[in-house]
Parts: sequence; structure tokens; C-alpha cells
Amino acid sequence: MVSRRRWSFVRSGLPVWGTLVLVCAGALPLASDQRPQDQIVVVSVSGDWTPVCQAATGDCKAAGEARRPVRFGETLTVGAICLFGNDQGSIVLKYATKGDDTLYPFPCDKANLTRARSCLPSAQQPCSVDLRTVKETNGRVALFIATVSEALTRMTHAQPEKYMVAASRGAEAELVDAVVPLEGGQIDLRAAFRDMDPGTYYVEWGAVGSVSMQGPPARVSYAKGKAVGAAARGVRGGLYKLALVTETGEPGDSDCWVLVAAVAEYAKQAAAYEQAVSESAKLPAEMDSGATRAVLRAYLELLANRGQGTAAQP
Repeated sequence: MVSRRRWSFVRSGLPVWGTLVLVCAGALPLASDQRPQDQIVVVSVSGDWTPVCQAATGDCKAAGEARRPVRFGETLTVGAICLFGNDQGSIVLKYATKGDDTLYPFPCDKANLTRARSCLPSAQQPCSVDLRTVKETNGRVALFIATVSEALTRMTHAQPEKYMVAASRGAEAELVDAVVPLEGGQIDLRAAFRDMDPGTYYVEWGAVGSVSMQGPPARVSYAKGKAVGAAARGVRGGLYKLALVTETGEPGDSDCWVLVAAVAEYAKQAAAYEQAVSESAKLPAEMDSGATRAVLRAYLELLANRGQGTAAQP
């Protein structure tokens, strides 16, 4: 009886170890069904939005335990977590999935306070966003996100705060980020000055991310529709910080990022950047202007890296 069972087993062509492998393999789909949790990127945030776990056990900490408010560019793992925000605040989210260009805006206003919510109520912060149900809300596909997708991914994996713009010091016109041409040792800054009032200014150049600027201030004259020539002083193609200063070099009240491009590359790079700027005008109203400019700066940096390999130093 025993020998017959052995013969039948051998005739099947499956040794004992092979049978064990099949049995184990049969259990693999159960493990593979455990897909990694989705991740969500904070594309814009206005006001404080604090993540609070909604479950005593499971994929987050004890219920009611709050952390610090989320930051621009931060990546969150979807779980039993709700983001609680203050009245008049807003947040815009995006799934980190490659190729997903949908934005999910969440304003905190009186109209939203009456809606049924899956999050535990909070007296301190009346508005809430349940990360488990973001896809069930009305998302908006944004062409802008498709255009800047690579730059946005790079930014969120690096230092998002590097791209943020300091708060405006007043209602006065400011320099704007732009692509500017370099030809014959002169840089035409008219694109960066387009929102400025006509007049005479002093500017300094510096590497992006550097606190100090290099070289003495350059004097430039701006008139609407006319070139604003500035001596290059060793500046080559690449990404720079341009700042307004006084005649003696004291810090002014405005600065911007400029991609300095050789004539051969200028038209292509300027057109690509202006297209992104145009598309950004169609973003949801909840998108903070500072966040939009930060993403555009990341895209400007990407254009510089594509054209030069790395941004050149002055």
C-alpha cells in the first residue's frame, strides 16, 4: 500500500519538495493582494490643517492624537487619518501616483460645514478632509500638473521650502520669475521687470539657495516694452537669483529666479515656461498663489537642468 502510493507520486513527476513549493506558491496571492497604501501630496495649503488619527488601532496612532500641521509639498500616507482645518482655510491634494494629474481642492467655508462627514468632530477646527475618501470627491484634472509633473515630483522628494516665496512686503510691484536671454555679454531683464514701474534700479546676481550675492550692484533702466540690458559679469547660462538692491548694495524689497538662456535656447525655454504660467491661471481657486509660484520655480529649475545639466554659477 505504501509502495503503491510512492509509485503513484513518482509517476506524477512531482517530488515531495516540488509539492511543497506549489503549496507555498498557492498562498502567495494572498500576500500580493496586500497593495501598498496610496500616498497623497499636499500641493497647496492655506491655514493650519492638522492630521488626526480616527482609529485606536490599525494604520495610524491612537484616536484623537494630533501631530503638527501639514506643510506644502509634504507626502502623506493614506490611512484612517483626517485633516482638520480652520474656517476660511483651504488645502489642495494630489495622489502621488505617476500620471495622475487630478487635483482635489478642499475649501473650509460655511457651505462645507453642513455636509455629512466621516471624521470625528473637532471643536477647535471645524473643517475636515478624510484621506480615505479623497477620490470620492470632485477632483479636477489640471493640464498644468501634467506639464510640471516631473518638476513637482522632484520638488516633493527634495526640499519644498526652497521654492517658496517670501511674503510680499507691500502692494508695490515686484520682480517676476522668468527666462531671460544672454547675448553679447548682456542680459535682457525685461521679462523679470514686466510688472515693475518704469525707472532706474540696481540689481545683484547670486546662486539660487545662496544667502550672499556676488559682484557690485548693476544699474539698469526699465521702460515698458523696451530691453533692460544688464552686464553679464561672468554670468553663463543657468538658474540664478536676481534681487533688487540699493546703490550701495543694501537688500531691496523684491527678488526672483531667472533662467539665463543663450540665444539658441532662449525661444524654446521661454515658450515652455510661459505655457506653464498660462496653464497655472486655470488652477482651482483654492490653490495658494505662493504654492503656484513655488511649483513654477521648480519647473524653471527643471528647464535649466535639462538645458545645462546643472545650473551655472555666476
